[in-house]
This record gives sequence, C-alpha cells and structure tokens, in this order.
Amino acid sequence: MTEQEKERQSVHKTFKGEIKKIKELKGFKAKVGYIFDYYTIHLIVIVVSIILVVSLILHFKNRKDDVLFGIVLNLSCPDTEAFCTDLGEAIGVGPKERTFLERGLFMGQYNNEVEQKIVMYIVAHQLDYVITDEDGLNHFGKQHFWRDLRDLLPADLYEYFKDDIIVRTFTKTDEETGATETKEQTILRINDYNISKVLNLVGYDDDSSLYLGIYLYPPHEENTVKLFEYIRTLGKCVNGDGSV
Repeated sequence: MTEQEKERQSVHKTFKGEIKKIKELKGFKAKVGYIFDYYTIHLIVIVVSIILVVSLILHFKNRKDDVLFGIVLNLSCPDTEAFCTDLGEAIGVGPKERTFLERGLFMGQYNNEVEQKIVMYIVAHQLDYVITDEDGLNHFGKQHFWRDLRDLLPADLYEYFKDDIIVRTFTKTDEETGATETKEQTILRINDYNISKVLNLVGYDDDSSLYLGIYLYPPHEENTVKLFEYIRTLGKCVNGDGSV
C-alpha cells in the first residue's frame, strides 16, 4: 500500500468515526453543539470558499469588455451612465461590451493620485479619450499626448468639426538628454456641442473652455472615430433664435 493510499484510508476511517460519534450523541442540540465546537473553522472555510466561487462565476458571467474608454478631468460631471449607454448603442457594442467614461478626476488631487491613475490607464492600454479644461489641454499637450484630429478624422467629420478644432504648439524636453521636440497638438472645443449639455459639464468658471481630445495611441481607434460621429449626431447647441 502506497503512502497516498494509506492517507486516504486514514481520512476515510476518521470521517466514518466522526459520523458514528455524532450519531451516538443524544439529542439534536448535542449533535449540533459538537459540530460547532469541533468544526467551526472547517465550516467557515467551506462557506467562504462557496462565496468566492459564486462571486467569481458571477463576475466573469457579467463582465463586459471596454471598447471605448474615456475620462472627465478637471470638470464637474454629475453622471455618465446614460451617456455611455446611448453611445454604446450608437456605435453598436455587443452584449459583452461597453463604453465607459470615468468622472470625478481632478489634477493635483490626493497627492497626484489622479495622475498616477491616468498613467496606469495608459500603461494598461485602456485610455482612448479625455474630456477636460484648459489646464488639462496644456498639461497633456506639453507631453505630446494628443492625437492629431486632422489625421484621425475622415474628411466629412473633419469638415464638420474644423472650426472648433484647436491647434496648439508645445515643446517637450527630454529630462535625461535635454533634447527638445516641438509639435502641434489638436483637440476639439465642445462648448458649442450638445455633448457638453448631455454630460452637464461644468468648469471652474462659467466661461471655461471644454475640450475633448484623443490619446496619441488609442487602443480602440475605430471607435474613437465613431465617438465623433456620435457627437455630430447630437448636434450643436442652438439658441432661441436658431443660431449656434
């Protein structure tokens, strides 16, 4: 008999012995008391294991992959759920897919925790676009962060947005070598577009500029173009006299 077989036989005998011992106890209360006295830890381990297994099953069953991921930075935005749902329907996400827009992020908050989170999104190859203010535009522009909308957008979309595409020139300096690189950066000013109203975007001041820009290497480039198509579908803000 191998050691493994001996161990199984020993466990089997112990188990049968415990069952016999419990059966010999008089009264339901005595049996339950014995189980709780000697098997509390075992029961806890079993229950926790069951909970973990069920949680993992539900997690993977309900998990949806992000097919367009953005953040709202330095702007008040009370809710993004309805926007993401409508955007998802517009770009045709599958049953296990979603679009996601995170809000409540402000530069300099919590000892640069927000900047670290954004870097994490970039490293994880998640971040597609950013909705931000002037400070956000300049902060990322100095890092040559923004994708050139003149190259990204098809001719018809560029024609529609061109009057509100902001072009800025930024110089980036390599901290190790001191070498500098100057590059134009582009971003869309969305104050006059209904997306700003749908998201209820609010800056520090009433006249704050609101911008939407695409990350230089968006993981879902095709869907970033669809984002602009959706913004065009929402249209521009119209005043009472019919003007923009």
